[in-house]
Amino acid sequence: MPTVKHAVIAAAGLGSRLGQGKPKCLVEVEGVKILKHLLAQLSEVEDVRVIVGFEEKAVISELKQLGRDVIVVRNPNFRSTTTLHSYTLGCQHMSGDCLFMDGDLLLEPASFARFLAACEPGAPKLAITQTKTKDAVFAIMEGDQIVGFRREEPTEYEWSNIAWLPVTTFDTIGNTPVYEHLKAYLPIIGHEIVSYEIDTAEDMRLALSHTDLFNLKALAS
Repeated sequence: MPTVKHAVIAAAGLGSRLGQGKPKCLVEVEGVKILKHLLAQLSEVEDVRVIVGFEEKAVISELKQLGRDVIVVRNPNFRSTTTLHSYTLGCQHMSGDCLFMDGDLLLEPASFARFLAACEPGAPKLAITQTKTKDAVFAIMEGDQIVGFRREEPTEYEWSNIAWLPVTTFDTIGNTPVYEHLKAYLPIIGHEIVSYEIDTAEDMRLALSHTDLFNLKALAS
């Protein structure tokens, strides 16, 4: 039986740096919207919550088309809040541990499945990936533990914006970047996966040169 029973996908942001005028979760790669790709990776998770804000009707419409039974949580203050706020909204009335992730990620299925399989109750874990861009949250590692984050001076790994954490990590409303909030909980085990964040046009170009990693053909319709 899967350990991961709850997942929160933060998909409320404006996505302004990508410049496509739509939520990043609705951006298509090889004919597959990122949201569809992410939900496919969470097919065994019984409780999935998607946080919506910018163009929420479009995201909700896409969820209906996909036919996946998810809980939609509104973040009406998406223009003035960070992902931290969305995570807090998403895990309300939940207990135990939860998978938290951003809605703009492309994941190599096998490595992400290994991450999910490694998630255990009461054992916080952050997914890390090989550093690919200069504009990332770089993980400072000591062995297999993340002991710090920084935005300057790239390290070998960047945080992939995926976390397995107790829901109490986000039990109060905050508005700082998530990685800043998490500094108070370090050290946390880092688990390597293969992932690409689609935050800018450069990120998209990089991901498009590695689309064979994401098994998108199986989802294309």
